[in-house]
Amino acid sequence: MDFTFEEEQRLAAQSLRALLDDHCTGADLRRAAEALDFESYRAACATRAGKLAELGLAGMLIPDSQGGLGLGPADFVLLAEEAGWAALPEPLVESEGVANVLLAELTRHDAAAGEVLGEVLAGSALVLCAPPGVDVVSSIGLADYLLTGAHDGELAVYRTSELAIESATSVDPLRRLGRIRQLPGRPLASLGGEAARLAWQAAEARSAVFTAAQLLGLAARMTALAVAYALERKQFGRVIAANQAVKHQLADVQIRTEFARPVVYAASAAPGGVRAAHALIAAGDAAQLAAQTAIQVHGAMGYSWEVDLQFYAKRAWALTGLQGGRTVQFRRVHTALRDGALPIGPDRLFDQVSLQGAQP
Repeated sequence: MDFTFEEEQRLAAQSLRALLDDHCTGADLRRAAEALDFESYRAACATRAGKLAELGLAGMLIPDSQGGLGLGPADFVLLAEEAGWAALPEPLVESEGVANVLLAELTRHDAAAGEVLGEVLAGSALVLCAPPGVDVVSSIGLADYLLTGAHDGELAVYRTSELAIESATSVDPLRRLGRIRQLPGRPLASLGGEAARLAWQAAEARSAVFTAAQLLGLAARMTALAVAYALERKQFGRVIAANQAVKHQLADVQIRTEFARPVVYAASAAPGGVRAAHALIAAGDAAQLAAQTAIQVHGAMGYSWEVDLQFYAKRAWALTGLQGGRTVQFRRVHTALRDGALPIGPDRLFDQVSLQGAQP
């Protein structure tokens, strides 16, 4: 299997990195985090949100038969990683990477959703999703539409202006959460039965893989911040990076991150099942270790509001708790191993059946 990304995929990630380097700095994150209400939060994000819309990523994963670019998860995984590197406040991954594809699937079965899809592709609307059983949604105040369902066999789209929503707190001040208290009587479009269940399963797999990619980016960013600080901070007349203990800690984080990287990329080539769970575990462990080490390298100031490191650490803590956290994902891997559903051994590093033809 070829894990080499094509030039177009790398260029897309580089373009997003350049944009976020200019418009998602520590100062930009601080303005968004310090916003007292949602209107001031929206104003703090307005310029960056406009720049992101100009990239035209809304239709990236939507089939070309529906007006999108028809690309796959492996084309989006590097963009999700860049969103993590920047601790991006806007729900780029949640909308472009997950909800838009779910909306396209709904449109295939219910033409009434076509108008919403048209708005999304035109860049005039943003859609998010709340899987059945989940009533707290990140950045729902930025969304025009919400995809949700009362149970796994239902997929429906609603206008967020018609929802009863109350604010909720998060460990990450950049993720403005909203709790859905009540849905309207009738959705704009809906889908039921097995088709809805399959659509939710695919959306969950994409969400897991792209969340893992964000954690990968966060781990790399926190490591970079810790290295930069260690090369600058002096104790007893020399930089702390000269100490073997500090070097070993940072090396351990780098190793954990690089070992997680191929796991995440493999999951993007064939999202779903145990591969997505493995990706979340590997990337989550790397991000948690990176946060712990970076805070320790920074010393007591690593916990303070004045240091930008806090934004990346808090985002990592928030993301590692999604989809049941490490315990649920580990249970999925354990069950697959116990039931013989996961081929293991030195000759089965990658399942050739499920990955046949995949070209990330």
